[in-house]
Amino acid sequence: MALPNFLCVGAQKAGTTTLYEILKQHPEIYLPEKVKETKFFVYEEKYARGLSFYENQFFSGWNGQKAIGEVDPAIMFEEKAAQRIYESLGKEVKLIFILRNPAERAYSHFLMSQRKGFEDLPFEKAIEAETERLEKKTAQKFNYSYISRGFYSQQVLRFKNFFTDDQMLFLLFEEDLIKNRKETFNRLQDFLSVKRAELNLDIRSNEAALPKIKAVHQLTRKKNPLRNIIGSLLPPEWKRSMQKFISRKNAVAVVNSKLDKKREQELLDNYFITDIQQLEKIIHRDLSTWYSNVLSTS
Repeated sequence: MALPNFLCVGAQKAGTTTLYEILKQHPEIYLPEKVKETKFFVYEEKYARGLSFYENQFFSGWNGQKAIGEVDPAIMFEEKAAQRIYESLGKEVKLIFILRNPAERAYSHFLMSQRKGFEDLPFEKAIEAETERLEKKTAQKFNYSYISRGFYSQQVLRFKNFFTDDQMLFLLFEEDLIKNRKETFNRLQDFLSVKRAELNLDIRSNEAALPKIKAVHQLTRKKNPLRNIIGSLLPPEWKRSMQKFISRKNAVAVVNSKLDKKREQELLDNYFITDIQQLEKIIHRDLSTWYSNVLSTS
């Protein structure tokens, strides 16, 4: 049975798509071709369909590769995912975490939600509304969890309840994926017990884009009668492919705005400092580059 022996579980907006695109090149690594994120361990209705569905739907193309995996940044945030993975794949599965400055991650998440048409509020209002939104719109928790997703220590501890330290690799987006990519991918290949291969590391994924025609974007992204009819007639993979194709054709590249440094410090100070310092103890890494400016100006 071809089931994953490794998973990259997050965090969102921390380079997981780049990781997926680079690892896909490796001859000894198999990742699902049709979809990056299966959501099997994230959505109750998918998990309820069982391992046979998971294997047949996403890993039927496996051809003997040593490492079989999936990359889905929603796994880390889903409360039930760690236990589901343990019960489905066992305690030997390897887990990759990529962590990013949580204030910068929150703003990048906000910009993505805004581009996709999920977010109508300005950033400050969206943060203020987050708690109430997550309570009232539980189905939208992955869209509106700008601050919540940045509480990494809570999420990592859920996995530590089931898996040992040697099964987990913690990477930092800024230091490992951006500044030291070659060394990092050598570490990743060693962690996955595959031979080191020459990989094209010069990949940038999920570059910012806005729709050329807003009406077309709304038609493909938001619920509407036409979208529902088309969705009922097409297989899920065809529907996803069509949506991606239309989105690409309707997109124009933009340069993301940057989070103001003063506001970044305020977010870190108000929401994240305690969690970051707890995380340092859990993963045994110095994260002071995220918060040192905050402490020096507090």
